[in-house]
Amino acid sequence: MSRDRSSSTAVRSVHEPAGSLKALIFDVDGTLYEQAPVRRAMLYRILRTNLTSPRQGVVTLRTLYRYREAHEQLRNIPPDSSGIAGTQLLLASKAAGVSPEMIASCVARWMEQEPLSLLGAWIRKGTVELLRAAKRSGLRLAVCSDYPADRKLAAMGIAAFFDIVVTAQDPEVQRLKPDPRGLEVTLQRLAVRRNEAVYIGDRADVDAVAASRAGIQHFILRAGQSFTELSELWMRPS
Repeated sequence: MSRDRSSSTAVRSVHEPAGSLKALIFDVDGTLYEQAPVRRAMLYRILRTNLTSPRQGVVTLRTLYRYREAHEQLRNIPPDSSGIAGTQLLLASKAAGVSPEMIASCVARWMEQEPLSLLGAWIRKGTVELLRAAKRSGLRLAVCSDYPADRKLAAMGIAAFFDIVVTAQDPEVQRLKPDPRGLEVTLQRLAVRRNEAVYIGDRADVDAVAASRAGIQHFILRAGQSFTELSELWMRPS
């Protein structure tokens, strides 16, 4: 599935009074950090690790590809009784021709553990400044992500900024964006209304659609774009 990061990125209701905003909700992957350079670095690590066993390197790359492919498939179909995480493993296992246990082991190392040391270097420019300014303005901050987020936020050194972290794996969510369920749960936990929050993501085809379905304002960032343009969301008149 292609990732649409068109230049038509804008908060959909900037005409509303600044005082109505109470919360900022963030996607993580590709939003709080630049995803492309992290993936390139991980490709290099996988290839380097498997220099003496290229066949294993190919299996690893195919496994990760199928896992991500299964993730995209689940955007359009509901999970089975094993939930989002279990269904994704089963779909990837069938496509890759390896056991779910091998998929889980590969994902745990190459998607969950190894990238953590890279995230701090590729945090999106202006992230910390935005979070600090938002907190000073009294805004509540939340994460709504399709993947587990706590360790990534800690690795970037920004976990303490967030009041709420919601992921697709949470029992009351079990849906991937563009399904609005995750954002609806986030609003409930924040105790704010739809028109009092803005969702910030990097995919127009996923994040913007989810926000629209949930009735939330949104802002879609392009690759390499800093958070500077978001300052108008929390600045109050002096």
